[in-house]
Amino acid sequence: TLCKSLHNVGAFRLLGNRDLPKSKLIQKLEAGNRDIYKEYISFRCYRGKVIPSIERRRKVEYMLLFKE
Repeated sequence: TLCKSLHNVGAFRLLGNRDLPKSKLIQKLEAGNRDIYKEYISFRCYRGKVIPSIERRRKVEYMLLFKE
């Protein structure tokens, strides 16, 4: 599942809390919009920097989850 793939992001980043709104990814999914590539791949940073290995992993996960 999508949330299982993003387990290392943390639920509070996806689902929000009192101080942080829901992620755009979750908002789109709840609205029935499956055009989420940009939002899915955006979970590739650590301490504000893009990590190439995480970015590659997200792209492979996306391909495995949504491509036939």
